[in-house]
Amino acid sequence: MITHSHPSPVGADVLLADPPAAAAGVVHLGEQPQAWVSAARRQGMLLFGDVGWDPSQQWSPDLLHQLAELHAFLPNSAEAMAYTRTDDPQAALMRLADAVPVVVVTCGGQGSIAIDSITGEEEWVPSLPVNSVDATGAGDVFAAAFVLASLRRWTLRNRLAFANLCAALSVQQVGGSLAAPGWGDIADWLHAVGVQAAAGSRAAGVLLHSYEFLAGCIPAGPAPTVRRASATIARTSDA
Repeated sequence: MITHSHPSPVGADVLLADPPAAAAGVVHLGEQPQAWVSAARRQGMLLFGDVGWDPSQQWSPDLLHQLAELHAFLPNSAEAMAYTRTDDPQAALMRLADAVPVVVVTCGGQGSIAIDSITGEEEWVPSLPVNSVDATGAGDVFAAAFVLASLRRWTLRNRLAFANLCAALSVQQVGGSLAAPGWGDIADWLHAVGVQAAAGSRAAGVLLHSYEFLAGCIPAGPAPTVRRASATIARTSDA
């Protein structure tokens, strides 16, 4: 994860003038629409969008016009309320659902809420109780997990549950992308919950029931020794 960098000398529209074939892509919405987004959408790419903090705090609602190109939009509650001029995450969710087929609003410790207008599903899935060490990149991990779950055509509840779990596992480690969990981490977590449930924990039993869909999703075979990405650190002078 890059937390600071100089502006790129080449814009995304130049780098992605001819977008590669891909099932899905993630778009960071800016002040101006990006030409590559329309090209990718025409090629059949499912586009998932997010936004960042607006340092001007103007939160121009014009940005929401770009949602017409997206399959899904995943802001956090502060962003969703600011752009929709609402004071409640649920109200923001309803407003955004008129602009994009799938909208997810993450609400921190309160979990995530979402509407899928394609399937007619509306869900709220609570967050998992964890000891947070470093929340850096948790939103990006959530989005990546939601993309994977969407490509697998899971129900909206399972998509949210999986994304919540991956984000919860990531905040228990230090770092951004380096803390993103792999299938081995998920298998370990599911096994630990199963042990707790077998020992009589009612809370673990509820969790196990909520996440039983994962049992058939975790790749078969031994978990890999290396479960997370390795750090790649470079300086401008290395280029």
